[in-house]
Amino acid sequence: MKFARYEINGTVQYGTVDGDMVTRITGEPWGGYEVSSDTESISSVKILAPTLPSKMIAIGLNYKSHLGDKTAPSVPEPFIKTPSCVVGPNDCIVLPTDSTIVQEEAELAIIFGKTCRNATKENALDYVFGYTCANDVSERDWQKNDLQWTRAKSSDTFGPIGPFIVTGLDPSNLAISARLNGETVQSSNTSDLLFDVPSIIEWVSKFITMEPGDLILTGTPGTTATLNDGDTIEIEVEGIGVLSNCVKTQ
Repeated sequence: MKFARYEINGTVQYGTVDGDMVTRITGEPWGGYEVSSDTESISSVKILAPTLPSKMIAIGLNYKSHLGDKTAPSVPEPFIKTPSCVVGPNDCIVLPTDSTIVQEEAELAIIFGKTCRNATKENALDYVFGYTCANDVSERDWQKNDLQWTRAKSSDTFGPIGPFIVTGLDPSNLAISARLNGETVQSSNTSDLLFDVPSIIEWVSKFITMEPGDLILTGTPGTTATLNDGDTIEIEVEGIGVLSNCVKTQ
């Protein structure tokens, strides 16, 4: 199934998506809900970030093609992106005034539907509600020179996610790409992940309790592209859709 979080007439709600129509549901998709009779065309509503997570964990250096000359990590390497950096489809990524090199990172994001602690690889997917597209926007000079990655990874608007949550996907074999102003700059498949989704969940949940609506970003492939004022960046994951964001200076 496909779900959207959207705004209409000043009200924020969730709905199921079928083609170009969205039907309101009562409650959150990972909770108990009922399907209403209120149906709207997607073009008539504002699609929002599909969840407002209490926490967002990202995994670094998790594609073979993204390692470069770095040694592959022996375990998944998590870091935090703050919830305040989250924006939705068609929102703008804002380049901070003193930033120099801000780049996109196309990623598959896991959305949890159950409280998850001490999962195993065998039962990890039982905690997953669905998946969405994510862009782990990163300021490279800050990432390289700051003591922590907080500023580089969690500046306001550095966490676009969306457009939909899709259930029932096989996360081990999904095409993933990024297009900058219509030109493909990343193209890969989740089969290239160093640590697959169950392994990531097992490792992260040893230390951090993931709650319904929380996300894990699974890493980015290849070489990432620099964003500039006026750009449009699109992240596409097979079976989910396209997350499109404009770029502007602060």
